[in-house]
Amino acid sequence: SRPQARSACSSGRHGNSPSRTDEAMLRACLVAAALGGAGADDAPQPTTVYVSGALASVAIANGRYDLGSEFHNGKNCFKKEHTMLWLCMDEHNLWNFQPQGFLGKSQGIMVSTQKHSDSPVGAGPWRVWQEKTDAETTGSWVSTHVLVQAAQDSAVPDLSSREMKLRQTVAGMLFGALLLAMLMLSLLKSTDVQIRSYAYKLLSSWIAFLIAFLLMEGTWTILTQQILPAPPPRGFGFEFPLKPGIKIVLSFVLFSLCQFFLNFFGWKCQWRPARLMVLKTLGACITGVWGICTFSIIMHEAVFEASIQFEGPLMSRAQTRNFTCFGVVLFAWCTFAVYRWSSMGARHELFHNPPKYPWPAGSAPPAIVTVSREGCLAIGSSVTHTEHKSDWGDYIDAAEDESCQATMGFLIAQAIMYCKTEELPGYKGHYTHRNNKDGIQEKHRLFFILTLIVLVTIFGIILWVRSKRHAGGRPGKIAQRTVAMAITWIGYRASCWNTRSMFENNRPLALVVSAFIVSLSCFVILILFDRVLDKALGRSSTPTWGSDGAGDTIPLSEKAMRGINNCMGLVMALAWETNVETSVMTVVRSQEFMANHMVLSQSLISILLAVAMIFPWRRTLLPKSEMRETTFEHEIKHELLQLDKAENFMP
Repeated sequence: SRPQARSACSSGRHGNSPSRTDEAMLRACLVAAALGGAGADDAPQPTTVYVSGALASVAIANGRYDLGSEFHNGKNCFKKEHTMLWLCMDEHNLWNFQPQGFLGKSQGIMVSTQKHSDSPVGAGPWRVWQEKTDAETTGSWVSTHVLVQAAQDSAVPDLSSREMKLRQTVAGMLFGALLLAMLMLSLLKSTDVQIRSYAYKLLSSWIAFLIAFLLMEGTWTILTQQILPAPPPRGFGFEFPLKPGIKIVLSFVLFSLCQFFLNFFGWKCQWRPARLMVLKTLGACITGVWGICTFSIIMHEAVFEASIQFEGPLMSRAQTRNFTCFGVVLFAWCTFAVYRWSSMGARHELFHNPPKYPWPAGSAPPAIVTVSREGCLAIGSSVTHTEHKSDWGDYIDAAEDESCQATMGFLIAQAIMYCKTEELPGYKGHYTHRNNKDGIQEKHRLFFILTLIVLVTIFGIILWVRSKRHAGGRPGKIAQRTVAMAITWIGYRASCWNTRSMFENNRPLALVVSAFIVSLSCFVILILFDRVLDKALGRSSTPTWGSDGAGDTIPLSEKAMRGINNCMGLVMALAWETNVETSVMTVVRSQEFMANHMVLSQSLISILLAVAMIFPWRRTLLPKSEMRETTFEHEIKHELLQLDKAENFMP
């Protein structure tokens, strides 16, 4: 039977599933090697071995074993796919199964057909046989639970395998999503009026920025990887990858279009406050995201390519790069100022008259904002004219200010951190992890902390000055929210930088953990700020029933909290957008059709996800985020009354 065994071993080299006859021959191969062993060294080394025929509790031995890199007694071992169970040959040329913990030891698990035999015998059903010690060559029968226990141990995949990394990521997403959902639900249903209001504002800002990031990512991907580099007639035929100059021009054009459409859509929807609120919130997020994308590319090219023009006897290379970095910040501020003046001029000239075809069709001017005046037509006669005015320009001004704050806060954080790290990662990038030589990591952490302390102090000073100067007007609001955005960006960078150092071997899991840490930190900050404001303003978290809601003036503290919620919503959206992008890429690569059209599939999925979130956000979250606290008081009162009624029916 030995020549047949050799031919059977060679028949399983290529890893294809053998027929039933081949399985029997391969089983005979194992038995022949176990019985004889003398001619095993003469047979060619197989690369794949199939084991079959093991029944019941020892069925774990069945399966495909691929040639591994481990050696035992000078011979290669075979590892079962997706497990840690090995098939090895001992010093007596006898096959035995060894879990990872037994690999290389004399104790192994063998398969035989007869009890009380000195060596395994291959006929009929398989049984478990175990060698005693190194000195003894005989075997003794043991119960089948030994192999069953080995099967349980071997069911755990190798921690370094790709499958295990995927399982860790899925487990992190599952437990984290459950915790995040419960925490968000507790905030949205809190009986504290301010916490409920802040939670809805944070959630609304989070989803709005997530929509903006997904739209931007899908559009940017299909433009830079499909339309521009594709040969005609499918594209413009630019060289791939696109040169930085083309990216700067493209991103700046798209950023300018966002500024234009803010005014155009506001003019068309000026009689619908609900549409204007959507435009103010979502339009500001989209414009701010494109501003971040545009000026991050400009800053990178200016610092590492164009700064050489400033080198000379007065400034070294490091000084010129720092100077150029802050010069880009000043250039971005001037750009937003020019666009603001252009927007106001367009509203006074191009968009002065109401649209002939407003959106939606049939929209009528409101009847509340009217101005009456008398004009003389002739001597002794007069007529009253009624003008309908809309405050849609105020919504556009607010949207432009919020987009400016998001972009300028990002650029200021980039410029400050570049002075220490000499790195300019993109808005989705992170600082690299250097070796801890000469305490570099500790110095970076200390710089992160000191920078945050300084910026928080500046934020507090601005807030104190605004409280003494009747809120400080528009400049004070922009300065305060810009500093808050810079603080948020630096905190986000620091969180991701430290998290990635702990999960260097599993990048998807690092992204998941970073997203949950950022989200949890934002929730904790929200609660802490609410407690601080309660103590500082002497307000109570208990609803005051029966308040008439008189007075529409929003306190300065509430305006500050709106800005903080907007900042935290941005970084939460960015942290989750990177996870969504990874998930989309995984889905695209797993489907053959999508993998053949990877760029198009990835872009369309991102855009469709963003579009699918717009309607529920607009109908559910946005109205709640703009509700007054008195409305939340009545809502909480109604919920508590309903709970009291429900408890009366409980047994």
